[in-house]
Amino acid sequence: MKINMISLKNNYPDPLLSLTSQNINSGKDQLLLHSGGPITDLSRRSFLPCLDSLRFLFFEPYNESSSISESSLFGKVTLGKSPPLILVKQSLHEGRWITDNEYRPNTLQEAFDIISQFEIKLEDHNYSISPGGFAGVLGYDLGRWSNDVRMKNTPEPGTLLGVIWRTDAWWVHEREKDELHLLAIDNHPWLEQNLPDISITNEYSDIEPRVPESESDSSHAEKIERIRNSIRGGHLYQLNYGRLWQGEMQGNPWDSFLRMTETNPAPFASWLHVADYGWAVSSASPERLIQIQDSVVSTRPIKGTRARGLTEDEDLELRIEMASSTKEMAEHLMLVDLERHDLSRVCKERTVRWSDCRIEALANVQHLVSGVEGVISDSCNVGDALTALFPGGSITGCPKLVTMAAIDELEGAPRGAWTGSIGHINFSSGQADWNILIRTMEAHSGPHEWYAKVQAGGGVVFDSSPAAEVEEARWKAAAVTEATWGFRTGFTSEELPERQIGIIPLPESEGNLARISPREIVSNEQHNKTHILLVDNLDSFTNNIAETLHRQGAIVSIVQGRSIEDRDPVFVVDEWLNKFRPTHIILGPGPSRPENSPRTMEIAKRAIEGRLNFDGNQIPLLGWCLGHQAIGLAAGWDLVESPHGPIHGVPSKIIHNGSGLYDGLDSELIMMRYNSLVLEQSNTLLLPNAWDDTNQLIMGISHSNLPIHGIQFHPESVGSPDGVSLLQKFLSISPLNIHSIENSKQV
Repeated sequence: MKINMISLKNNYPDPLLSLTSQNINSGKDQLLLHSGGPITDLSRRSFLPCLDSLRFLFFEPYNESSSISESSLFGKVTLGKSPPLILVKQSLHEGRWITDNEYRPNTLQEAFDIISQFEIKLEDHNYSISPGGFAGVLGYDLGRWSNDVRMKNTPEPGTLLGVIWRTDAWWVHEREKDELHLLAIDNHPWLEQNLPDISITNEYSDIEPRVPESESDSSHAEKIERIRNSIRGGHLYQLNYGRLWQGEMQGNPWDSFLRMTETNPAPFASWLHVADYGWAVSSASPERLIQIQDSVVSTRPIKGTRARGLTEDEDLELRIEMASSTKEMAEHLMLVDLERHDLSRVCKERTVRWSDCRIEALANVQHLVSGVEGVISDSCNVGDALTALFPGGSITGCPKLVTMAAIDELEGAPRGAWTGSIGHINFSSGQADWNILIRTMEAHSGPHEWYAKVQAGGGVVFDSSPAAEVEEARWKAAAVTEATWGFRTGFTSEELPERQIGIIPLPESEGNLARISPREIVSNEQHNKTHILLVDNLDSFTNNIAETLHRQGAIVSIVQGRSIEDRDPVFVVDEWLNKFRPTHIILGPGPSRPENSPRTMEIAKRAIEGRLNFDGNQIPLLGWCLGHQAIGLAAGWDLVESPHGPIHGVPSKIIHNGSGLYDGLDSELIMMRYNSLVLEQSNTLLLPNAWDDTNQLIMGISHSNLPIHGIQFHPESVGSPDGVSLLQKFLSISPLNIHSIENSKQV
């Protein structure tokens, strides 16, 4: 690898914008990863790659007609794999892309495995990016090949879903040192060229304002209410709905990108143009999906938003309001839990952690932002990690599979580039950095003009106000629609002021939130000889449960309570017991009602009837939220909507009577709640032993003489500072000899 360096001496603050501008009408593909605004830990460098080698095009396959008719908003999710992708490899010859080969990968991970075979491997170095790797765009709709869920509103067959180029050379702007570096493979043509002219002024023409098409505010609000009703029924915890603005735009999409960099600078901004397909993406994204460097995998989810204030005092007041808002923190902590789950799929045991939380203030809005990170597993590569996190949970909701299906139902169309990702990846050096395409305009060229679309939205929880959600989507879209159409989604500069961007510490909180912050989790290095069978019910926190149990020395095997396979749950459970020989079983959480998880219900029924046994022992059982509800239903209790309304992502006070799992614990515990439904006692087969802070809703149950327990909260969550002690109590329970149970019944 060769490295050339130019010292800029502060004369040209955006040299890569100038280099891109020189070739904007060249008819060549373009990609720019641009960091703007103040220099922070997120925005030290901008990158401009050479795209004159190979590229891979992802196309929508010819799909069988969809038979999806039931509503995912009522828990009816169609699981299944999509038909194989069409992946086309092309080489550039005399300025034209020529197809070399076509592949049919079944998953996004398989596609990355194919692409990685064409990487140019270089010697080790200490740069954050490597020539010979790849860069490009992954549209949101590629998420069907990283998550096994079927959609009704898929793109038309042959639609271009993503593009990945091999990048044999990079211009790197080191913003702190004000230096321009050229990194290239040996003998690359860029090394032979004269130093580039970076003095070109980046100018754009004014545009005549025009109003794009969009749904009405009332229609938008009605969809928010539909989401809230779905949450009330227990089918979702949080969903990110995106409202669409679309219409013809004046001028070139590059002009819109220049406007964005001036009025709304962002650390993960990007420009992309696939010339022969007339596809352009202009983004002022503030959000990172994934970074992999020195074996550490990290993500920086954004959730929680306020507008900027007109004055410093008003700005501060809005920050404090956001950080102390139960709703905003619920959205945020839920997302932290979801990202811990996704990272745990590809990271070493006991390494995933919530690393930090702060406020990142942009020109028009300010956000709650957290860091979540772990050490990549020896069995995984950077492509596996990117697949595990794609698409980002902050732009789907929770649980991810269910919300992806519900988004498809509500939005009624493919998303395209919006909420997909742009970035770079190098398999041999173990490096990657990808954004999430929010604050983004996507444009396609027609015969005479470009047709653009902009989408924006937010995380909807039960406490969301439809009117406030409509306004928040318009805040987020304002800078992008103004750069695209000269239209500010109805806001004046006084209603939505522009202020200096920056990074601000999180204000201190009060009440239950005061105990919630990033912290190290103490691990038990000793194996405690427990083997947990953990039943996953389509939840987005299952891996967090496994990770927490690993930290306590347990072995964990995860099995699926809801599956694509339609097999008799009696036979499936028998297979599990014979294969895994568990010492303990956990029925995990999940969306909707337990009846939609027949394998979970089979285990709960066996336990209540005293038949959950192996090798002459009754296996200790813990039901976790949906699993807790399954145990109650198996005992003949009623499951109803909570009379106090749903609570999701809220650290809550739990009171108990000191029996069962609560023996020796503090009388009041702080635990994270995720529930819309609650059990009502109908008999004395089970006994309540924990309640909410009103002492009315049942939060815990246990059996009088069988090792059966249920909890209506999440002790593994970042919002449960008292959770580990309770789990240690469950792990300490020994399997109960069946003869002891029979003798107890006779007595």
